[in-house]
Amino acid sequence: MKKLLMAFIWMLSITCIARSINIIPNPQVINYQEDKFLEIKNYRVENQVGEEISDLIEILPSEINSVAKLKRKKSGVLILFKKNLELDSIKGAYQLTISSKVVIEANSYRGFLYATRSLLQLLELSSATKRVPFVTIQDFPNYKQRILMLDVARKFIPLHELKDYIRTMAWFKMNELHLHLSDNSWGGYPAYRLPCEKYPELTSKDGHYSWDEIRELQDFAKVYGIVITPEIDSPGHSLPFTRVRPDLKSTLISENYLDILNPETIPFVQSILDEVIPHFDARDVHIGTDEYRIHRIKDAEMKLRIGEAFRDYINQMSDYVLSKGKNCRIWSGYEHMPGKTEVRKQTIIDMWETNDAQQKLDQGYRFINSSHYYTYIVPGAPYYGVDDKFVFETWSPLMFGPKEASILKQNTPQLLGGALHVWNDFGPTGYTTSEIARLSLPSLAVFSQKLWGSKCAYSFSEFRQQRDRLMNVPLCHLLDREKEQASVIVTRHRVKLESSKAKHLCKTKTDVTYPWTLELKVFPSDIPADQTAILSSRLSALYGSLKYEYKEKKKSTIKEGVALVRANQNYFHHPMDSHRPDVLVFDYKLKPQVWQHIKLIGEKKKTTLFVNGKKIGSYPIQTVCPIQWLGSDRQMGFTGVLKDLSVYNYIK
Repeated sequence: MKKLLMAFIWMLSITCIARSINIIPNPQVINYQEDKFLEIKNYRVENQVGEEISDLIEILPSEINSVAKLKRKKSGVLILFKKNLELDSIKGAYQLTISSKVVIEANSYRGFLYATRSLLQLLELSSATKRVPFVTIQDFPNYKQRILMLDVARKFIPLHELKDYIRTMAWFKMNELHLHLSDNSWGGYPAYRLPCEKYPELTSKDGHYSWDEIRELQDFAKVYGIVITPEIDSPGHSLPFTRVRPDLKSTLISENYLDILNPETIPFVQSILDEVIPHFDARDVHIGTDEYRIHRIKDAEMKLRIGEAFRDYINQMSDYVLSKGKNCRIWSGYEHMPGKTEVRKQTIIDMWETNDAQQKLDQGYRFINSSHYYTYIVPGAPYYGVDDKFVFETWSPLMFGPKEASILKQNTPQLLGGALHVWNDFGPTGYTTSEIARLSLPSLAVFSQKLWGSKCAYSFSEFRQQRDRLMNVPLCHLLDREKEQASVIVTRHRVKLESSKAKHLCKTKTDVTYPWTLELKVFPSDIPADQTAILSSRLSALYGSLKYEYKEKKKSTIKEGVALVRANQNYFHHPMDSHRPDVLVFDYKLKPQVWQHIKLIGEKKKTTLFVNGKKIGSYPIQTVCPIQWLGSDRQMGFTGVLKDLSVYNYIK
């Protein structure tokens, strides 16, 4: 009530919502003086708040320099930080006033942080003129938890890139990074991204975070107002655990599931959490509990027994997490399980595949909008995907499904907020981390607007233009591929290849993500045998010849010709051996003892082959260009001569 009263007072005091103050998320209230500007060539900072915002004051100069190339000078424009006790009732509230000086007022660290993000965006937008408008912004979030979930289990994301996600989240005023730290992908790939003293073999060898790195990440995130919430998923998605404790795997359903009827399962999972929980500062610990599917069990009595055991599993784990001083979060879905045992009201529910929000509200649960209808991105998958236009124009955290019954009528304290989810189902060989960022970060900007909960005067087309101008996040490199200058990545004038001898093409990079162009002339010594690689890496291979059977339902088609293959899900000996690789066989067979000009173009969701200037074919599939090896270090290579080979980081 106090928050609503404060907001109402602010609304009365302000008369103009200015369309030309293009920051994201759009502020709650703006008073904009159209013809007055403050010219900022240099600046100085005065901190009247004290030590509590010293971390923020420390990072601000490098951020200002990054977006506007401004330096601190004693004679510069004053940026004044001071407390405003009237803002105490609204978490994250701030006031930013730009006139003859810049005054930032708040009564919490996050309030001051959000004010600086708004200032930095204004500086970014005026970097050419160094003139920012006279404006008073009074702002606060409507939703408590504004979350980005990253699946770092199936696709390991390095620490420095997680820091860039944190910078970007703060830029758009999000406040929680949910890390999905354990899972399995198709093809038998298990992943657990943390150390484990009791079961050292549990820790993924292809990438994990040390406890020192987890501490470093959280300290870094705290400066940016972000909390790191860990998730250890069980009893489904548990191949990492059943690999180290095969005695606990479900014999009724899948080795990917823990056997919840085994009395040793809960103590085992609790022993894992015993090591994890003390290392995280977040108030919440997520224990997963999604997709424990039992539909293959035909015995109704056994189904009921497992359903009750599953509900009891949630409650025992929730009690255990609570005993450690944390809130317990779970995924919804238990509602589909048979049984009458109620999940504890203390448990926070990430509602993804159920949309009975009103019922959860009436029952007294706290919950988060994680609706798979609207909030799921699965890079490279034909399913799911965020419709930015729909989310911007129609969706809100009140909307859990397409039917009217799935939409809450009004905001409530039990609705904690919402999340954008990035699920890396296709595992370690799925989209590269660059491709993931380029796909997901534009949607993050849209979700920041909707989760902040302010009114936005823009159309989606206007918002998209505004967003494109604000994707240059200070000190962040996730989108560097988008900003690269047109250049040649590698060249080779002439090289003779023998099938058994691979040669390094590039020692600093293995693949090029879209957009790219590959051009070369090839002179095969003979008709290329099946699976003879011209270029290769662990992730991808360009074959001089590949014979492949495409299967669709009951029909199958065999194609043979020049092919580009991208590995899928798990790494194997070479890309063709991976689990369901992307195989692009083009309708062209290389001719022996003849020079042929090959040109491949890789675009977003499209790959096209030209031979001797003629278009051979195109696939609506996003690929990468392998540049690690000429030939292959793992399988039979091309025999013949290559010349005038060039790979460009643009469409040529």
